[in-house]
Amino acid sequence: MGREDDDGMTIKVLLVYHSDEGQTAKVALHIGARLRDLGAVVDIATAEDEPSPEGYDGMIVGDSIHVGHHSRELRRWLVRHRDDFGAMPVALFQVSLTSAKDDDDSVHEANRLVAELLGETGLDPDLVGLFAGALAFTRYGWFKRRMMTRIAAADGRDTDTSVDHEYTDWEAVDHFADDAYSLISGGVR
Repeated sequence: MGREDDDGMTIKVLLVYHSDEGQTAKVALHIGARLRDLGAVVDIATAEDEPSPEGYDGMIVGDSIHVGHHSRELRRWLVRHRDDFGAMPVALFQVSLTSAKDDDDSVHEANRLVAELLGETGLDPDLVGLFAGALAFTRYGWFKRRMMTRIAAADGRDTDTSVDHEYTDWEAVDHFADDAYSLISGGVR
């Protein structure tokens, strides 16, 4: 059960995500746990589960970048439910290897990917978090493992395919969750 805010209301958050190899799911679960620690009631679902945003005080959506784009699953869910968001506070997080570097080109590309998603779906988030992902070599098929090894080598990243390599900054994820909680609880009346 969630903690009540100053007016005695429980803060309810819907967290919807799509994950291919699991890093975005791991980030989503971490955010959900952090929000629960702060006192929110959090329902976590994948975009494929088709959860309804109705009845929530705020929403967090997350997606990973693959082959230079957001997932079809999350984009479809956002388009289907964009009229249900109403005036509720919305936070978005994006997980990609692009965000593992903080040079101007990488920051520009990560922001371009967010802008592309917003343009395609009509989503207008109040808060955006950009997180580095992982090289999930042990979960890739033969072709993708070879392709990602070449990309990793060209980018100066880890290329040992016998293990996965995580680049997510968990402190940044915690700050995002804290900011999302403040955003959503500030909108509860």
